[in-house]
Amino acid sequence: MKSFEDSFIERQPLNQRLLQTIRLIGEYKGKQELFKQQAPQVLETLRQAAVIQSTESSNRIEGITVPLDRIKKLVAEKTTPQDRSEQEIAGYRDVLKTIHNNYAHIPFTTG
Repeated sequence: MKSFEDSFIERQPLNQRLLQTIRLIGEYKGKQELFKQQAPQVLETLRQAAVIQSTESSNRIEGITVPLDRIKKLVAEKTTPQDRSEQEIAGYRDVLKTIHNNYAHIPFTTG
């Protein structure tokens, strides 16, 4: 793939649409910071819902199905896993928790 060649991105032209998109990203980032200050509980509720949905979907892809109420309790750490499927869900929860708590210190590389 040409997109993996060295300096591929540097050779791409900067058109008006791309510049507009970059400007909008900066604008939305500013709005996000304001929203974090004014409504942190809303963002936490959305984050929790996303973690539950991610956990359910990812495990379903792997063939692991657990009732939604059990997933919610496992993600919230309000119960302990009762079987192998629930242990898988708890493990996924722990990995997501590690990523969310340490994202600033996790190196992001192409490797």
